[in-house]
Amino acid sequence: MKKTALALLAVALSVQAAADVHLLPAGEFVGRDGRPGKNLTWKLSDEQGRALASRMSERHQRVKFQLDYEHQSMLAEENGKPAPASGWATTFEWRDGDGLYATAVQWTATAKQMIEALEYQYISPVIAFDPKTGVVTDVINAALVGIPNLDLNPVAQERVARMNASFSSSPTNPEQSPMSPLLKAMLAALGLAETATEQEATTAIATLKASAESVSGLNTQIAALKVQTPDPTKWAPIETVNTLNTEIAQLRSSTAEREVDALIEQARAEGKVVAAVEPVWRNLGKANLAQLKQLIKATPANPALAGKSQTEGKPPGGGGGGQGAATEEELAVCKHMGMTLEQLRAGATAA
Repeated sequence: MKKTALALLAVALSVQAAADVHLLPAGEFVGRDGRPGKNLTWKLSDEQGRALASRMSERHQRVKFQLDYEHQSMLAEENGKPAPASGWATTFEWRDGDGLYATAVQWTATAKQMIEALEYQYISPVIAFDPKTGVVTDVINAALVGIPNLDLNPVAQERVARMNASFSSSPTNPEQSPMSPLLKAMLAALGLAETATEQEATTAIATLKASAESVSGLNTQIAALKVQTPDPTKWAPIETVNTLNTEIAQLRSSTAEREVDALIEQARAEGKVVAAVEPVWRNLGKANLAQLKQLIKATPANPALAGKSQTEGKPPGGGGGGQGAATEEELAVCKHMGMTLEQLRAGATAA
């Protein structure tokens, strides 16, 4: 019993406006009204206390820890009265063998005046604890009171349970304090299971935020490009580019046709092509100019096809009025053209 009595004395320390606030003692303790029950105590070892202080400091960097008057924040739903804050805290410290402290508490001007006037001298925390072991798992709120205690009167127990379910990082009893629907929906939206840890949720939110910032940055760049006037020395409208491409293609086609015409005309002058095969050679030249040049080069000249005498004024070697045996040139032309000697000579006569 000596240990419990010392804990009560520690909790009943007075509050000073400029000091850190002693929220919970170390070791085992009970409330002034005898709770948590006969032969039961609340407990906080140094190890458990350090973990609790760390969790609270991390959580209340985002949402400040509230201190009020006479636990009115817990009773507002029942009595309809305002619940002004008496102070705010963001950092917590566990002092081995001593207990949990809210450090550098920011008291409101009204609360500071009331403390200095000794209108309030004690602090009473609202705690969450494991009913089986008595280990304190969280501190929900604290109030300036005239009579200190470590738990809340029965009128506000339901309110405490709801707050514990929403804000406590270590709920006292998962079956009695179910996860709120809003928190379930948030975890589902993040692609996390209901059993996800606070660290996993924080990481998922950070990743989502980074993705959103990346998309926002891209949207800003796109918007800037839309309003930016293009440099005419570097960029041209797509319609202009298409027109230029069309003109270039037409120019290349016209140039190719002229070169094919010149090659055919030269081949005709040299007696290397007849009218019947000119279309074939012309199409070949349009498709592959180099191949046409090779064909013309390999085809022997035939003076008869060029309108000249095959003997160049000399008596023919055989009879038959020039219709004797085929010359080497005629045979070469027939081979390349796929023509008979009669067709070749008929074309030459017609020319």
